[in-house]
Amino acid sequence: MEISTNKNPIFRTYRSRTFYAGIWALVIAIHATAVFRTTDLPLGFAFADAAVFGILFALFIVPLWYPVKFNRWESGVWRFSLAAHVALACAVVSLWLLCGYGLCFLFGSGNAGYLQYLKTSLLWKALAGLPLYAVAVLVYFLHVHVEQLNEKAANEMRLTRLLKDAELNMLKSQINPHFLFNSLNSVNSLIIRNPGQAQKMLIALSDYLRYSVLATHRKVSRVDEEMENIERYLSVEQLRFGDKLRCEAEICPSARSAEIPVMLLQPLFENAIKHGVYESLDTVRIAAKISIDGQFLNILISNDCPEAITNVELRMTRGGTGTGLQNMRERLRLLYGTSAAVQTKIEDGVFSVIVKIPL
Repeated sequence: MEISTNKNPIFRTYRSRTFYAGIWALVIAIHATAVFRTTDLPLGFAFADAAVFGILFALFIVPLWYPVKFNRWESGVWRFSLAAHVALACAVVSLWLLCGYGLCFLFGSGNAGYLQYLKTSLLWKALAGLPLYAVAVLVYFLHVHVEQLNEKAANEMRLTRLLKDAELNMLKSQINPHFLFNSLNSVNSLIIRNPGQAQKMLIALSDYLRYSVLATHRKVSRVDEEMENIERYLSVEQLRFGDKLRCEAEICPSARSAEIPVMLLQPLFENAIKHGVYESLDTVRIAAKISIDGQFLNILISNDCPEAITNVELRMTRGGTGTGLQNMRERLRLLYGTSAAVQTKIEDGVFSVIVKIPL
């Protein structure tokens, strides 16, 4: 059974609840012993005093998990967070003393010695409450940090498995017999009638395959490197389809040096060829536009649709394994969390994929 990491760790398991109760039972016993030995109070009053203030503080620090869990300490915000915790500490300790003294005055109203003790112990109780608050917050912070490390390790393991699967799928898709067969057939037909074009196609095909194989050992690549290899791929397809395929690319100069996951763009162009050019009798335009908008890299890949298809997700998966777009979203999620986004749309006979990646 999976345990929600948003739930207070004190209540997640029976063991954690028992441990928490045991810790505070020990604190109450130490407090009662110290009061009994340093004052003339009877043991019953010393224990009652320690129990009231101990149980109340144990209850008051339980909700502190949520401001600690969902607080953010990024640069420029941590000072505000620290000030908020200082203010919260003063509020919690004040409320704790108010409730504690109210209860103690009720049951100790008949003992003048105990009432005098309450008056003289106010300051040191307040001074003790602040360190207790700090210890509770630090324990919560440590727990959050451990959870984040575990989550990061789990995500890295998932990403490693995903990358391995992607590498295998890439080797099977990029160097697949169908693509090589068609390309080599095109080369064969060009050797006699246009040797120069055949040579260009072989060079482009060789460079493209070399980059695809070497990319299996890398995690990220520059935009200009990725687009250079895409151009090799498209040049091979251009020689096959001729005027049926028209390609355009508009890349912002500042975006060329940005890093993206290696071979991220390849499935988008493959889908554009497979579902656009293959299925169309007319000229199909494939356009790429890459730019930087604030702290995001925007990638737009669009192509003409051969027919009116309203289910864009179906269009991306029809005739294939259906994992290309899903794997891309998963890779981006593991690398960038919720900061990255992939959107698809079809409008005016043009199918588009929009990818947003944080810089």
